[in-house]
Amino acid sequence: MTKPKQLFIFVAMIISSVAGFAQNREFEAVKNSGDYIWGLGMSEDYDEAVKNALDDLIGKISVHVESSFENVEVEKNMDFKAYTKSVIKTYSSVSLTNTRQLTYENDGMVYILKYIKASNLKEIFDYRENKIMDYLAMGSKAQREYRIGDALRYYYWSYALWLSHPYRDKIEVDDEGSQILAGVLLDSRLNALLSNLDIHVVDKLKYPDNDKTKLILSCTYNGHKVVNLDFKYFTGQTNSTMQEIENGVSEIYLYGAEQDALDKLTLSIEYRYLNKSYQDRELSSVLNTVKVPFYKRSRKTVDVNVAAEKADPKKLIRPEFEPVNNLNDSKNYYEKVIRDLLMAIADKDYEKAGTYFTPGGKQMFEKLLQYGQASVLPLKDTLKVIRLNDEVVVRSVPMSFYFPGSRRYFMENVVFTFNKGKKIDAVSFAVSDQTIFDIVNHGNSFGNIKDKFMLIQFMEYYKTAYSLKRLDYIESIFSEDALIIVGKVLQRSNRIDDMYRIIGEKAVRYQQYTKKQYIENLKRSFNSKEYINIDFDETTIKKMNGSRKIYGIQIAQNYYSSNYNDFGYLFLMIDLSDSLRPKIYVRTWQPEKRSDGSIYGLDDFKIN
Repeated sequence: MTKPKQLFIFVAMIISSVAGFAQNREFEAVKNSGDYIWGLGMSEDYDEAVKNALDDLIGKISVHVESSFENVEVEKNMDFKAYTKSVIKTYSSVSLTNTRQLTYENDGMVYILKYIKASNLKEIFDYRENKIMDYLAMGSKAQREYRIGDALRYYYWSYALWLSHPYRDKIEVDDEGSQILAGVLLDSRLNALLSNLDIHVVDKLKYPDNDKTKLILSCTYNGHKVVNLDFKYFTGQTNSTMQEIENGVSEIYLYGAEQDALDKLTLSIEYRYLNKSYQDRELSSVLNTVKVPFYKRSRKTVDVNVAAEKADPKKLIRPEFEPVNNLNDSKNYYEKVIRDLLMAIADKDYEKAGTYFTPGGKQMFEKLLQYGQASVLPLKDTLKVIRLNDEVVVRSVPMSFYFPGSRRYFMENVVFTFNKGKKIDAVSFAVSDQTIFDIVNHGNSFGNIKDKFMLIQFMEYYKTAYSLKRLDYIESIFSEDALIIVGKVLQRSNRIDDMYRIIGEKAVRYQQYTKKQYIENLKRSFNSKEYINIDFDETTIKKMNGSRKIYGIQIAQNYYSSNYNDFGYLFLMIDLSDSLRPKIYVRTWQPEKRSDGSIYGLDDFKIN
């Protein structure tokens, strides 16, 4: 028995040696061909060997492009070789991980050869150039719509990516009929946006009982109201938390000695939006590597040494109305109810305010009043009255909500929904005008106008439910067997009569997660937070083929709370067949896009 065993071991060693020699020969063929750029890594651990090979490959690619970065400003104590390598590493999250690889083991060591055709380097850099152009186009669109915050971040991100491109001096774009370097155009637009912002105090209100002063700011760009913009301000002691401008208006609160000591405030306009860049690992890596010049025009000085008035919220609400001949059939009736309601809020006459609501609507209204210290912003000609079947929707009342524990406030446009008895039956926070525009302008195959407004209403109710911590509503809209995907772990309850199954993503691990557990987790989360605020961005909505009213909503979601913030991508598959009882069949959340730039959507699921 001994000799056959020894013979077996001897033969195995020969086979292993021959295989190792063959692998070695393949290694040498790649390394000596002159057609490839390659990196070699070795370790007893496979993953470490791969990492070492990739690092070696990045170093060799850096040598090819090092001269392209010689005119770029780098951090102190960093030479161009180190800088170039750090920039090329930003490509590894997507592009360089798709390189070819050879592997062999010998004497307990793992040898990895990562290689790429030298001619294929252009494809890697073309991928980044496409991303530069995409963000530039998104910034141009946002600028046209006066979404200045979005325009600034897209331009800034595009500019940073441009600086990371070794052949950026060949990337030109059309600017009013002339070809110009993309970086020159982006730098010019960033400066122009910041230069043409006008921010000034329009009201200064004193609250002697609470020892605070409220400043109401107006913000315009070339005379147009700024739709969205973020900023911080310096109080003389420290910077504030991030504030926001919506519909051309914002608020600042001053306390104690700040109220009289400050003649001017220095505002720092946000243009980098690093917190939102984590949606794209490659972009985030670039922003943490490339040095982009500081924009001095992002600093704005605002004169606050203006006459203060005693705070009177009622002055913000215009009580005048056109004569109304038929209150039963006029939008003026609903506008008057809303203004009367706001006057009651200003007078803190909540008993009177409650008379305008149904019992269910009153509960929502009370939650709204408990959502921070609520105040009404200047109410001009912003109200819109929309009739939808037996309901009338009044949009949008600008309000701010202040949370003293965190010294944070949010601005929301509030929507009031009246039932057929002319009582307010629901209160919600509006989605953006751009989201509404995108939904309404879908074709007829997407749904009729009723379907579209039901979809808008659902999104607003969903957003509001999390902000106002409405567990009852959240529980009612989730199917008992909803499929839930959180992060990189796919969690699923029992299927609904085999209605759906996930397609692809075979490597994703499934874990049981019941609706009851989800609601219990939400309850604990709600109880631990002073506030929650959700901001939707980049919304894409598709309808499932067929007559059923099943929609897929993909949303870039910013989640803010008193003890936790995050950014990620939300997908909801909802059924609006019964408009009174919408159902969520699938909810997914992922912290970043997949390697191909996609997120979960309707195409990942099959309806049987």
